[in-house]
Amino acid sequence: MNPEIEAHLRKSVNFPSPPGVATHIIELAQDPDIEMGKVAKALSMDSALSTKILRIANSPLYAQRRKSENLRQALVVLGLNATLTLALSFSLVKSLRGGKSNGLNYDLYWRRALLAATAARALGDAMHQTLAEEIFLAALLQDVGMLALDKAVPDLYAQGGQLQRNHVALAEHEKKRLQVDHAHVGGWLMEGWHLPERLHRSIKNSHRLELSFSADPAQIFDRCVALSGPIADLFLLAPEQRQFAETALCAERSLGLDKMTFGQVLGTIGAMIPETEAIFEADLLGKQHPELILEQAREVLMLRNLHTLREINTLRTAVEDTSSRTLELEETTRRDELTGVYNRAYLDQFINREFDNSTRHKWPLSVAFADLDKFKSINDNFGHQAGDRILQATARILRGNTRETDLIARYGGEEFVVVLPATDADTARSICERIVMAFRNTGHVIGSDHATVTISIGCATHGADTVFDNVADLIKAADQALYTAKIRGRNRSVPFNRQLSGTLARIG
Repeated sequence: MNPEIEAHLRKSVNFPSPPGVATHIIELAQDPDIEMGKVAKALSMDSALSTKILRIANSPLYAQRRKSENLRQALVVLGLNATLTLALSFSLVKSLRGGKSNGLNYDLYWRRALLAATAARALGDAMHQTLAEEIFLAALLQDVGMLALDKAVPDLYAQGGQLQRNHVALAEHEKKRLQVDHAHVGGWLMEGWHLPERLHRSIKNSHRLELSFSADPAQIFDRCVALSGPIADLFLLAPEQRQFAETALCAERSLGLDKMTFGQVLGTIGAMIPETEAIFEADLLGKQHPELILEQAREVLMLRNLHTLREINTLRTAVEDTSSRTLELEETTRRDELTGVYNRAYLDQFINREFDNSTRHKWPLSVAFADLDKFKSINDNFGHQAGDRILQATARILRGNTRETDLIARYGGEEFVVVLPATDADTARSICERIVMAFRNTGHVIGSDHATVTISIGCATHGADTVFDNVADLIKAADQALYTAKIRGRNRSVPFNRQLSGTLARIG
């Protein structure tokens, strides 16, 4: 670091040294002959800290058949090194959180820090790292230099949250003003606190993500920390700002994680967030719902073939985007005249092509078979015009609750099929449940009467867990799942279950 900057920091930053408990923990960690009893005694002096240690030992992260009833049992579950590292994490957060901001958005800072730590822990587990807790701590403290710089240069973060939401721009802003960024300052600060070398090294390098795979454990440690910040941003930023594909590519190049595995890591982070919020008493996502974020991630990560995506969108918008009469006529022949969704003939072409793509590229393909409940009685009682309006409303609801890349087709009568390209079973289930809920909440006025039309949906996925030999078998599976939904009382969505479908077929 520039000597002038370092001198200025030393002079002007009244930055807290580690609090008493944290200092003691650091000293204990440096003792090669440390005994469990001495650690338990040190932690028991801080009741809040020992409670957190006990809670995390009983959390899903360290799932045990027998519950830890006291601190000594928790130490056995966690191990000495992990206990000391987690205790240091809790203690430092408690100490550093109480500072006064000059321009830094502290709420946003701590939300990103805790999300990054959670992400780093999940990455460490995915990479089979034995130092998962230290990776957690390093990621938690990777931006601690911002706290120091906020004290030293009061107007540095005058733009507040706006600048903090673009971490690359923020680091460039720091370098322009100070010839150094907060990652370097944080590494220097943690070195002064006598933390282990791998911690201050990874903090100092947290803005340097090497994009070539290495099996070296030290390199993996650093890369889990460096990647944790961009992953935290996926959960913090607005939907249109999230760079799922770019971050997934970084994970693949730096850690060797393919897109499917990276998607699973994001799911793990989502599952870990409630526990992190409870332990650190923080609201990490604000008003955003983790499932909606993860659904967006699945959509982006599963649509690997950009050409396919463009092809689907071109087919959808052909009438609007071209003045060519030929294309307009061609598009018209693909549509159902009454509802405006695609017809059975085009469905057959589309689903065969998508099945071939799915098989060739090894990505999933989901198909939802939908049928309106009690439609025939409405048609008989109120006439065909009323029935037609119901079918048109159904098409609008389906369009409003599916994605641009999904295809909706009228299969025949009151039956519709939704094709979900590059969509796994979990995402397909969420979409189908969303459609069912939309139908439940929609009323129809028929003459002077009000009618509620519900829908039953069966869904099947061709992918890793269930592989179908051909398109006909996939559609048949979705139809069997629809039959299951009907006999269970209708007005519901049911995923295909091979064993259950076989049983029902025998009963029928």
